[in-house]
Amino acid sequence: MEEQQSALVRLDGFGPFQPLVARAHRFYIDGMSDEAVRACREALPLAQAAGDGASVRFLRYVEGVALLESGRRRSAVSAAMDLLDELAVDDEAEWRAKGLALLAESAAASGELNRALDALAEAVWQVPRLARGSYNAMSARMAVAIALREVYLYEEAEALLTTLWETDVDDVEVHRAQECAALYARWGATLELVGDGAGARTRFVRCAQEARRMSRHATRLGDVELCARADVLEAFAMSRLGERALAAARVRGVENAFRLRDELVETQLRWLVLGGELLEAGDYVAAREPLTAAYEGARSAHRDVWMATAMNAVADAYVGELGKHPAVGIWKAMAREGFARSWGERESRFAALTDRQRLWELTEEHQRVGREVLADPLTGLGNRRALTEAVSRAGERMCAVFVDIDRFKDVNDVYSHAVGDSVLLEMADILRQHCRAGDTVIRYGGDEFVVLVTDDGVEAADDIAHRLLHAVRDHDWQRLHPGLEITVSLGVARAADPDDALTAADQAMLAAKRAGRDRVVIS
Repeated sequence: MEEQQSALVRLDGFGPFQPLVARAHRFYIDGMSDEAVRACREALPLAQAAGDGASVRFLRYVEGVALLESGRRRSAVSAAMDLLDELAVDDEAEWRAKGLALLAESAAASGELNRALDALAEAVWQVPRLARGSYNAMSARMAVAIALREVYLYEEAEALLTTLWETDVDDVEVHRAQECAALYARWGATLELVGDGAGARTRFVRCAQEARRMSRHATRLGDVELCARADVLEAFAMSRLGERALAAARVRGVENAFRLRDELVETQLRWLVLGGELLEAGDYVAAREPLTAAYEGARSAHRDVWMATAMNAVADAYVGELGKHPAVGIWKAMAREGFARSWGERESRFAALTDRQRLWELTEEHQRVGREVLADPLTGLGNRRALTEAVSRAGERMCAVFVDIDRFKDVNDVYSHAVGDSVLLEMADILRQHCRAGDTVIRYGGDEFVVLVTDDGVEAADDIAHRLLHAVRDHDWQRLHPGLEITVSLGVARAADPDDALTAADQAMLAAKRAGRDRVVIS
């Protein structure tokens, strides 16, 4: 689990809690995970009490990724679940994708592969729905890529990271380059462990390229620490490509530019670079110290790839010092066989992820078809079939509002059927705008509409009817055609039987027409 430097959500728009949110985020970016968790937990009750939903979501996310970085994997799973529970049904796809990605990564790190793949499948399914060009959408895509990386689906992670839209914002591009460099570093190290030297070299070359890109953006930002960490990433790639002395010199050149912390993957890479130089020079005893530090740091942060890489290097140091011993060979073989199994399972993991994604696609298609069956093709409102279903579910407290456009035949005859269709479309928009989320809005047929109002009595239905009456009166109908004027007649009714309520509302609407149109009549 390399550090999740992907939380690139824009920090403006968070109201009075922006400084607290920014403080927690800065701790996380700097690799100070425990401090980030504390800062989130201090700020969260304040943001919740004030109803600042955006800050609450961001604080929960930062808390989760910081817990994961500090090795508290089960707590990270709980934080991800809390974030997902916090989201409303209509919350943006970006936050749901990020919460699912966090759940997938923390579950995978905890050994819950099925749970991780379930979350990851939905997260990947959400990706095409992300709003292109927003900071939060980019952050979500990067979070999903990191989760894919955690289950060794490197190609899929690469596809997400390398197809992100380019920006001219350095503080976005520096983190994208950093994630790409970290991906290629881990990918190359994994290929080394399974014996694919040629494949590893290709990834280390890409790692060096992305690290240089990261350095350019960090330099423009004036961020000394990120520049130094970019140097370490590039030095690691150089070391694995055979330039060990030069790589070690690069690492020493930025020795005091950032504090060595196990949460930072660059800390382990630094020790590996220095140990690799000493191994090549034949100073095996001295090499064991930095290589052991790399192993212990990776173990503390639960980074299995770097643990195995360091373990193999320590074994090489003992062989160089003491000569070949069967136990060392067995030790290295066990490590490589374990990774070979994980690598061999990639295909089954990808198949499992694909199957789960297909289920999400089928579910969406089923829901879409269901919506189309119940929708009026012109206006998109519910149709008579949707009305039948809604009435069958309604209780005794249902009220009905019948809406009829006055003299609609004249609109078609005088202004054309095309203008008539436009009137119906605008009427549908007025109904959507002035009815409530829980009301059922139906195109009954032709120029007639029905609104079903449940649980709130005749007063609520009467209020809706009068809002619609005035909205139609105030609407600029001449925008559709000069001289066009539209009014509506509305009937409101309530009955113990929902079908009787519809009949009574229809009769009330006819009474409104007989009384002169452009009015509301209550049965």
